[in-house]
This record gives sequence, structure tokens and C-alpha cells, in this order.
Amino acid sequence: MINISAEQGLYSTPVEIRVAASVTQLPIVRGLAETLVLLSDFTLDEVADIRLAVDEVCSTLIAVAAPDTSLHCRFTVGETELLVRVSGVAGSEGLPDQRSFGWHVLRTLTDVVEATQDSYDAVVSGYPTTVEFRRVRGKA
Repeated sequence: MINISAEQGLYSTPVEIRVAASVTQLPIVRGLAETLVLLSDFTLDEVADIRLAVDEVCSTLIAVAAPDTSLHCRFTVGETELLVRVSGVAGSEGLPDQRSFGWHVLRTLTDVVEATQDSYDAVVSGYPTTVEFRRVRGKA
């Protein structure tokens, strides 16, 4: 028996998780992303791509994270796409290097990727930084 209400509730309802900005937390975020896309009828190849993209985004933000900060990950599964938003606090000013190999991989695995950074925020002792990407399901 399939629980239709739970299945329908997955679409457009954001799933969020906050973890320490540490590489030890990467398996948790990757696992959540993988579970969401598997339950949303993405192909196994798409699941692998999304998992790698999430890993790259989180690793990039962890590398620049201010001490004792966290990553806030938000996954929104739509009818035809997945939107991922990962936010953290960078210890220094500057967006991730969009000419790096990791960023090239990220652009290859996603349909749209964008990084933004706010000015210094004394409350969080750093620069709020966000990376968002979109991956369309079934794109050839």
C-alpha cells in the first residue's frame, strides 16, 4: 500500500537540516539529499550527480567557514526539479572561486548554480554566504 498523502507532501515542501560546518557532517547531508531524490523518482545517475553536487557545495562552504559555525541546507523537490540552497558563514570576504575545478564540476552536474555573499555581519562574526543550485529531473 502506498501512502499517497505522504508522497504528495514531498513535492514543494522544503526539507531543511542544520549541521556543523565540518567535513564530519558531510555524510549526513549527502544521505539526506540522496534519500530525497530517490523518493522523488530521479534516476540513479541523477541521484549520483546530485549527491556529488551537494558534497561539492558543502565542502566549498566548509573550507571557508568561520570557526564554530554551521551549514543550513534546504532541499525543495518540485514536480520536475530539485532546488538546493546551502548557507553558511565565511570567515573572510569573497565568493568561492568560480574558476576552480570543483566549481566546474558543480556547473556540469547542475542546471543553474549561483553563489552570493552578504556584507560582514557582526552578529555571526563573518560573511553570510549562500550557494544555490537547481537540477532538472529527466534532462538528457
